[in-house]
Amino acid sequence: MRIEKIELIGFKSFSERTAFNLHPGITCIVGPNGCGKSNVVDAFRWALGEQSAKSLRSDKMEEVIFSGTSTKKPKGVAEVTLVVSGIGDPTQDNGDDPQNFTSVTRRLYRSGESEYMANKSVCRLKDIKDLFLDSGLEVKSYSILEQDRIAAVLNSKPQDRRFIIEEVAGVMKYKVRKTEAQNKLEVSRLNLQRINDIVTEVKRQINALDRQAKKAERYKKLSAEIRTIELKIAKRDYQTLRESLERILAEYTVLKENEAMKKAELTKVENISETNRLGIFEKEKALEIIQQEFRDAEKAIAETERVIAVLNTDRDNLKEYLAKLFAQREEFGTKEKELSEKLGELGGTDARLSGDMEGLKEELRLKNELIESVENELSEKESSVDSKRRNVFRASEELSALRNETGRMQVSLEALERKEVSLIKDAEDSKKFLNEINLSIRDAEGSLRDRNSEVLLLSEKKSVYTLEAASLKEKIEYLRDELSKTKEDLASNISRMGSLKELVLDAPTREILQDGTNLHIVSSLSDILNVEPEYERAVENALSEKINSFILKSLADIEIAISTLKSKGSGRMSFIPLDSRTFDELSDVPAGIIGRAVDFVKIDAEFAGVARNLLRNIFIVKDLRTAIALRESGNNYFFVTLNGEIVEPSGAVIGGEGRGVLKRKRELREIEELIGQKTDSISMLQEDINRLQHELSDKESGIRDIEAAVVNAEKEMSLSKFSSANYQEEKERTDRKLTYLSIEVEDIIREKESLKNMITEEEKTVNAGEAEKSAVEKDMAALLEEIIQKKMRYEEDRSHITDIRLSITAYKEKIEAVQKEIETTGNAMEELSQKDNSLNGEIKSVEERISQREAESGENEEKIKGMILNADRLRDDISVRKEALEQENQQMLSYEQAVKALRHEIDALTSKVSSLDVERAEHRLKIENLAENIRQNYGAEIDSIETEPILPEDEERLTELGAKIQELGPVNLGTLEEYEELTTRYEFLSKQQGDLNRSIAELEEAITKINSTTRKKLREAFEALKIKFSEVFISLFGGGRAELILTDENNILETGIDIIAQPPGKKLQNITLLSGGEKALTALSLLFASFLIKPTPLCILDEADAPLDDSNTGRFSRMLRELSSNIQFIVLTHNRVTMEASDYIYGITMEEPGVSKVISMQLAEA
Repeated sequence: MRIEKIELIGFKSFSERTAFNLHPGITCIVGPNGCGKSNVVDAFRWALGEQSAKSLRSDKMEEVIFSGTSTKKPKGVAEVTLVVSGIGDPTQDNGDDPQNFTSVTRRLYRSGESEYMANKSVCRLKDIKDLFLDSGLEVKSYSILEQDRIAAVLNSKPQDRRFIIEEVAGVMKYKVRKTEAQNKLEVSRLNLQRINDIVTEVKRQINALDRQAKKAERYKKLSAEIRTIELKIAKRDYQTLRESLERILAEYTVLKENEAMKKAELTKVENISETNRLGIFEKEKALEIIQQEFRDAEKAIAETERVIAVLNTDRDNLKEYLAKLFAQREEFGTKEKELSEKLGELGGTDARLSGDMEGLKEELRLKNELIESVENELSEKESSVDSKRRNVFRASEELSALRNETGRMQVSLEALERKEVSLIKDAEDSKKFLNEINLSIRDAEGSLRDRNSEVLLLSEKKSVYTLEAASLKEKIEYLRDELSKTKEDLASNISRMGSLKELVLDAPTREILQDGTNLHIVSSLSDILNVEPEYERAVENALSEKINSFILKSLADIEIAISTLKSKGSGRMSFIPLDSRTFDELSDVPAGIIGRAVDFVKIDAEFAGVARNLLRNIFIVKDLRTAIALRESGNNYFFVTLNGEIVEPSGAVIGGEGRGVLKRKRELREIEELIGQKTDSISMLQEDINRLQHELSDKESGIRDIEAAVVNAEKEMSLSKFSSANYQEEKERTDRKLTYLSIEVEDIIREKESLKNMITEEEKTVNAGEAEKSAVEKDMAALLEEIIQKKMRYEEDRSHITDIRLSITAYKEKIEAVQKEIETTGNAMEELSQKDNSLNGEIKSVEERISQREAESGENEEKIKGMILNADRLRDDISVRKEALEQENQQMLSYEQAVKALRHEIDALTSKVSSLDVERAEHRLKIENLAENIRQNYGAEIDSIETEPILPEDEERLTELGAKIQELGPVNLGTLEEYEELTTRYEFLSKQQGDLNRSIAELEEAITKINSTTRKKLREAFEALKIKFSEVFISLFGGGRAELILTDENNILETGIDIIAQPPGKKLQNITLLSGGEKALTALSLLFASFLIKPTPLCILDEADAPLDDSNTGRFSRMLRELSSNIQFIVLTHNRVTMEASDYIYGITMEEPGVSKVISMQLAEA
């Protein structure tokens, strides 16, 4: 695997698209502090899925989006893309890329939305993490190292350092799989517990239904035989009714014929009568028409007189209007003359203003030509100034580089002088150190004897503590077993309680409870009744369906509840108002009963009235025979037996099993009490366990303290052994060092002389450059003064041009105003002309209307004379017609008397027909009812039943079968279907139970295998890392010793790691006492050792070399070169030695504040 490229868009200070093409080997990223180098490291970490804003040096995640500068707007999205090669399965499709590249992208929008993509396809964060799992390139791995993280390797707890072994061993995928398996195991165990509870309940229900199912099967066989006999009897009754119906139909037909003859005669007489009536009606209608004509004639005379009066008035009004029109025409002529004179004046003004504006435009053109020549001259001079400014800037850069080089030489000279002093001091210190070695050897041997005695005492103390801890563990384990059993019992009871609640609550009940906030539900009836177990079945069956009733505050709430059920179609329910009136109880109690039902119910005073109303007429008796005997003796009450059979006042007997609501409610209360007890037991057991665990913790803490003391003593023993062995080496090394220091001092003196000569030459070059720079700056100042004078004259001319343009604009506005007024005056004259033409037309129209009104008035006066003559003629005709109608009305009375007699005869016949009709309908209804009963009860059509002879024994057999069914009692035929459903469900649940048990066993086996594999890999990785760490430490320090120690040898899965380090020339000591550079080099030794065993694809070092001096940096760089053959390194550094070791260099700067930019990429020879 190798990182090919990283692209940043809008991430932190990288506002634009920035790409870093990464190559094998070492790539350095350099630049001044604050330029955004570390933002590249943050981009790697962010793209790999880092979720902590703090780890990205931010307070909140949206701060990684470019926030803008004074010249750049904020970005709305941050995006980082990593292009990786050699990842995943090369046979898989990775697009068109022949090198099997994979791109990983993360985006964050300012709205807070985030997305991850692999090969430009949206994916999950988990997919990204899985892609890099155990590759060494992960957020929490040590492939990204800054100073703080390097220091944390040594400063962290031993337990935290084990992450390095896990990285080397490559067991991260095993840890992830183990966690997933443990989560699945916990879920499977919970599911199994739930399944066990359900299987137990279903098995109990199957056992309860077994007897009822057999009873239902017996009932079906008896019912089939009853059906056969009843169908034969029904067919006989059907045929008898059909014969009787045919006789009634024959008599009915004769009566209907006689009735028809009489009705025909009645129709003939009625037709004659109706003909006469129509004649009278027509004559009355003609009379009405003539009378209407007479009334219309009178109205027409009155209307004509009114029209004449209106025409005369209209004529007089038109004459007055004509006089007004003549006066208005004279006024229009005067206005037209005034507008014509004004139009001439406006034309002269327009011509004068246009001439003045043309003169100003010519003056503006001349000024613009002058300005253009001045601009060209200024441009040439400013170009010359820019050229000289660049020369000055280039000279400044060269002088700055010379000064820097001189400063660097001076710093090197000072460093050499300090190094000379240091070397002389080291030689003196080495001589003193040799004298101390013999004393240290004696001290080490004495310390070794003391520590050996201390270890023996601590081992005895640890044995005592271990025995006490083992005893405490046994007690805790016993209590945990008890706690587990109690929790299992509690879970079983909770499950049973849930099942009982589901059985108690039907669909309508759940609907009402969901809307209960608006209904003022006080309680349910089954909740307020506390019945002795012996009488539960009797009371529940007596209340029947009312046992599931809800008690509401008022009748208004009951109306709302019923509306809710109707609107949702949820079925039926019963409701009881709490405020209903309470009835008095019966004073006389029949003999032979156990007692009143209400006497065996315990209930709160609040609900006493409800219970009395429901149970006041119900008595509990021993058995069904007693109940029937009491009812037959004349007692008009409800009797219920202990088995739940009911005898009603009507004589109806109801039997069978109830739903067991009260029993389940009692079980619910008992289970709730038991749950409370179990909960208390769990709390007490947990307290005992906590107390014992506290004691065990104290003992284990004591054991750990002893073990720590033993480890410390052993460490000190090891230190003493190391010291004794090393002191002789130190003596020999010190002798060699003194010889080396003498040679080094001579070399430094020669190098100092060479540097002093070079500094003198550089200072001469700087002075010459300063003189040349001053001359160029003087020429540039003269040119700038000339440009300033030109610009002043240029601005004066531009001001004059602006004044001319303002004058031209003012003239344009005046001309536009005059032209607009000319247009307005012309429009007014045209409008006035149109009005004059319209006025002449109106005058002509009025004169014509006056003549018309005078002619119409004369015509109407002639018309009214003819109307008066016509009205007199109509009055005479009306009188003659009224006399003729009176004679025809007398003839009509005789016909009506004949019709009345015929109708009386027809009514008598109709009465006889109706009687037969009723009898016929009754027979048909009996036939239909018989057929419908057969259809509903047996699903057969009576016509299709074959006629069979009825034997005398059939009647007796039918009675016998009825008695047998009665003996069976109430039968629930739905029990058969329910029994089959429960059996099927039990088999299904049993199969699931077996599957879960197998799944749990497989998961436990998988976890065991993962633990075994992990132990083996961790042990191998630790041994390899221990050896490599010692080798790399000696290489980086140029000597010394280092070792890794497990804090718990027996528990490789949980153990921590201790580090022992002894740099050359120092005593073996605690790593926290090392210097900053030594700590950094020790941590890098451990990390580089892990890379040698399991190379990471990429390692990013963010100023990791900052604490190192020159010599250590050199060894650090050489180690990087060795590792770079297998690992890509990206190094952020300020150190020149590290830069020299790199293959590629990227430079980052901030030309614009707040915006990072890659300004160069340099390829160096390796």
